[in-house]
Amino acid sequence: MQSTVNMRLLKRAADKADKSVVLITSDAALMPLAGIVGLHVAKNLQSKPEIPEAPTGQAPSDKEEKADELDAVSEEHPTKLDYHRSIGELAAAHAVIDDGEEAIDLDEEPDAEPDKKKSKTPSKDKKLKIPDFERFRLKLMLAAAGGVALLVFLFLAIFVLPKATIVVKTTSVPVSAEFSLTTSDSAAALDQEKGIIPAQLKTAEQTVSQSVSATGQQNQGEKASGTVSLKNCSANDVTVPAGTGVTTSGLTYITQSSTQLDSGNFDILGNCKSTGSHVKSVGVVSQTGGAKYNIGPTSSFCVQGYTCSSTNGLTGSSSGSMSGGTDNIITIVTQSDLDKVKQQITAESSDQFSKQFTEQLDKEGLYVVSSTLKLGDPVTTATPGVGQPASTTNVTVKVKYTVIVVTKDDLKKAVTDKLNEQMDKSKQKLSTDDVLKGITVEATNQQAPAVVTLDISQTTTAVPIIDIETVKKQSAGQKTSTIKAALTEVAGVEDVEVHLSPFWVSKAPKNGGKITVVQQELKSDQTNQTNETP
Repeated sequence: MQSTVNMRLLKRAADKADKSVVLITSDAALMPLAGIVGLHVAKNLQSKPEIPEAPTGQAPSDKEEKADELDAVSEEHPTKLDYHRSIGELAAAHAVIDDGEEAIDLDEEPDAEPDKKKSKTPSKDKKLKIPDFERFRLKLMLAAAGGVALLVFLFLAIFVLPKATIVVKTTSVPVSAEFSLTTSDSAAALDQEKGIIPAQLKTAEQTVSQSVSATGQQNQGEKASGTVSLKNCSANDVTVPAGTGVTTSGLTYITQSSTQLDSGNFDILGNCKSTGSHVKSVGVVSQTGGAKYNIGPTSSFCVQGYTCSSTNGLTGSSSGSMSGGTDNIITIVTQSDLDKVKQQITAESSDQFSKQFTEQLDKEGLYVVSSTLKLGDPVTTATPGVGQPASTTNVTVKVKYTVIVVTKDDLKKAVTDKLNEQMDKSKQKLSTDDVLKGITVEATNQQAPAVVTLDISQTTTAVPIIDIETVKKQSAGQKTSTIKAALTEVAGVEDVEVHLSPFWVSKAPKNGGKITVVQQELKSDQTNQTNETP
């Protein structure tokens, strides 16, 4: 390629083959030669073809004169290239060579005396094909992306995803505590030696209003009136004050004035005489209005508060009729209306209010001694009131609740200390963090509103102490069998389960933060099943 003649020969051969030759080079020495013969040049497959500028002012050499003669003999077949496309794209468009064309063998030199047989048979050597660079670059990028993805997956699979969960199943030992404490609203702190725990008396007031229908009836008609003759047959003088009721056949009349009667006066036969200073008349008016109080003469009146006897007591009679009573029935509020709604309100709302009251105290960190919860007597008011004419009345019921409470922290400390006395704290711990769960507290011997004796009972279990951080350090990077063997040697450990994830992980992660240790208490029936398993 360092000769202009050779360049022209290459150009002539390409033109005869109806091909476009492009030199892929960045050699500055070749550029002027390509420009002289009109060959296209590109720096790489991504560059667009162009014809370099030919040098000017140079005298042609002998070889160049021969090249000119060659150009004169040869036929020119000007070939045009698409200057808007890269060499790689142009080459890909012409990469396929017809089967009938003979390929140029780039690897072997032509034989001096070619074999006659070979000359008759077309050469089947591999033909020169220009590669599709865009496709190659795509494959290269995909391969690079796959390599990066593989590295990311390997990093995640080795350092991020592996996790381990170790379940340590331990046997438990029952422990219980039964003791008594005395509540005191004057104590400042828990005194377990004296058995005193600070307490408070909490109160709450519930007010419920409800409108009810009045059911009572009252006769607002005119009252009947008349005269009753009182006779004292007792051995003592009697004064009947005004406003005293005299009754006959279930009807009551009220005396309108005070009457003084001497002791009884009897005849020789012992009968109380009908006349004398022991007999006097008094005006009466019916207790309420109503036509039913209009009655005829009668001799069967009894005086309220006195013995009703015609021989040794106080009686009355009327020689005339009671008259003037009329009927006018209206509805009024009665005490039974109030009692009915009071019972209904107390029954329906007391349980709900008590529950809300105790829940609020529980949120405040207080333990409610439920057996000391008491309800005061309901106070009932009505508007309109009892005896007032009305079709409905608005009834309000107020109930006061009281209960003794202690702080949960004090009670927990007292119970925990009693339970700890039943076990070795250096090797065992309580299986529950809430010692108040399932506790029984009964109040007895209440000496004052906030002073009672609490009988406390609690039963739970104790389990071996497992140092979680130590287990994580010992298990880091170890296989399942090694972890199990190490933990089953700990006293109280009945069984160990190791769960590794994902599925390809065969060892626990070296990072202890990716190891979870769970201590699980085995009940007595679970322990028996575990021991029976081969």
